[in-house]
Amino acid sequence: MHNYISRRAFFLGAMRAGAAGLATTLVSSTGILHNIADAQGPSQRLRLNLPPYPFFDNLKTVMSEDLELLNRLVSDYARETPAIFQDPIDFLSRYVPVYVFEQTLRPSEPEDSSLPKLLWLMHLAGYFGGVWLRNAFIRFPVPGSPNPRPGFPPTQAGFNPLVTRINTALTAFNGNDAGAIAYAESSLRGAQLQGLTDSYGYNAGYLDQILTGSKPTNAIAPVGYFTYQETLLFDGTYAVEEIRALDKWRKRAQQAASRPGSRYAEIVTGTGGADALPAIQSIGVALGKATWQPQNVFLAITNFDQLTYNLLLVTSVYFLQCIQATGLAALAASAVGNADWARAAVRSNAMTMPYGGSYSIGLFDNNSQLPTFTWSDD
Repeated sequence: MHNYISRRAFFLGAMRAGAAGLATTLVSSTGILHNIADAQGPSQRLRLNLPPYPFFDNLKTVMSEDLELLNRLVSDYARETPAIFQDPIDFLSRYVPVYVFEQTLRPSEPEDSSLPKLLWLMHLAGYFGGVWLRNAFIRFPVPGSPNPRPGFPPTQAGFNPLVTRINTALTAFNGNDAGAIAYAESSLRGAQLQGLTDSYGYNAGYLDQILTGSKPTNAIAPVGYFTYQETLLFDGTYAVEEIRALDKWRKRAQQAASRPGSRYAEIVTGTGGADALPAIQSIGVALGKATWQPQNVFLAITNFDQLTYNLLLVTSVYFLQCIQATGLAALAASAVGNADWARAAVRSNAMTMPYGGSYSIGLFDNNSQLPTFTWSDD
């Protein structure tokens, strides 16, 4: 399976960027993965044990389970990631999205038979990421945080808005060129946390906040992990290794901005004022920062330990890169009217939907369980 950059390099790059306490914390705080690592032999295979998760009939209209693909990705992850770094949430909510967006951010023509299974992978990534964070809030409460934590079981109706949004994106992807380009442009704006610019701004502000003002008391934040300016469109840079697609779409967006006849400036400006993309991004940044302030005890990470904080950072930073690359693809494609580029943006935007939508549902699922890893003989 071809990957632009090995995922082992992704994770080790994250550790080198300042989260290097992970290995020590992982072993000393649990001992579990240390024991697994000791037991690993050439005839053993890492297996992901998925607990029950919501997969209602409406989700099945846009997604399809592919356990063979999932198991193959687990095997790749086991080969590329040192045993003491292996974690089911690192796999599902960091490794899997990187794999998915490596596929979807490539220029494309209509029809892609892989989309239902990729959407399912992103559903797993989002849902179990939310379940993990819910569990972390319960394990590391702060004074005033809700106890018991409010929750409710998932329902099919709760996924209806998500399925509707995915279907709209898939229709644009499989439709004519003009429709794909129009969808790519419209996806830059949209309802709160649904437009790519707003979503990038929110997640950038959130990451900035948890690296600085909301950093856990007893954890070390990596230096220079993420750098951005809130009024510069999709400009984030990272101390961890970036997905290759991000640099490609940065360059294409830069070229689109200067190409004769480009609509780049028109799209960025919109109708002006609050409709300008930098203004939308800035509002998203402010919302992300405000939502994750330590005073919001429902989302406070003040007491997270180093291991939990590291995992929150690495899953967050790579999903932010995926959103950023998708936004740049949408901007470049619509600026120069390139339909193949537009379809890369459209299907990648579709992948962000189950991550965010299912994440929110996992965060409130009071009957949820966490996935686990086990080693077994082949």
